Amino acid sequence: MQWLLTLETEHDMIVTCRLMNVFRRKGVIISTLALATRPHGFSMMAVLEGSAPDIDHLFNFLRGLEGVERISYYQHQTSADASFIFLDADADSTRVAEVLNTFPGSKLVFASHGKYLLEVPAESRRAQPTGALDLPDFYPFTCVKTTRSVARPVLVA
Repeated sequence: MQWLLTLETEHDMIVTCRLMNVFRRKGVIISTLALATRPHGFSMMAVLEGSAPDIDHLFNFLRGLEGVERISYYQHQTSADASFIFLDADADSTRVAEVLNTFPGSKLVFASHGKYLLEVPAESRRAQPTGALDLPDFYPFTCVKTTRSVARPVLVA
């Protein structure tokens, strides 16, 4: 099953190196990985392959890892309940504009090297035909757990 993991870390690359080692040791398969810098640290987004218990264990393990500040994970969800869309557009930035036109009111949460995470408001999802989420390169997700104090993700600078 596919999962989307987003996290923020301190501004120390050793934390990122530790994260790569944790992914390797925990046996999850990384399909896509994107890293972006922010003023006081790094933001990472990864699409992972793994079972629900493995990802839940990984979430709990990473929460206690020194240098990891905030973490969320999302389950691949093909229904209209999906509230986030991961878009793997490579260098084609017109795909993001297409998503924003398809789902008005969407907000960009993360962008790095052609990998985008957008939050889609419920009213926008309901207004679209059910096949809109089945477009190529669109991966809908639903938030499972987060350590954020607010319900909505924060835009990465």
